[in-house]
Amino acid sequence: MAALNLDDLFNKMVGAATTSLSGKWPAISALATTSLKTLAQNLVNVQELLLAESISQAQATLMIDMQKNSLQTVLLSEEGLGLIAAQDAINAVIGVVKDAVNVAIGFALL
Repeated sequence: MAALNLDDLFNKMVGAATTSLSGKWPAISALATTSLKTLAQNLVNVQELLLAESISQAQATLMIDMQKNSLQTVLLSEEGLGLIAAQDAINAVIGVVKDAVNVAIGFALL
């Protein structure tokens, strides 16, 4: 199992969010960046917990689902950013790291 790299995950996520949210990114970047960093860190933590057999696949999935919901809440806090735009941004963020995370973790987490 290859170790996930926090900086690599985070940079890919920020790039995807910036592209997806384009004109809205400047207004939400501070909040979104913090949430993306937390999501990236939690992905790394989940991998470590799985390797240590401290959590199950179901618990890992629940942990990451909660982080995705938190990111959605942050994105929706920007006035004028609708649910569809927020979900598109989350899908873009997850999409750029999905394969790397799923291979590193060993099951379809994302």
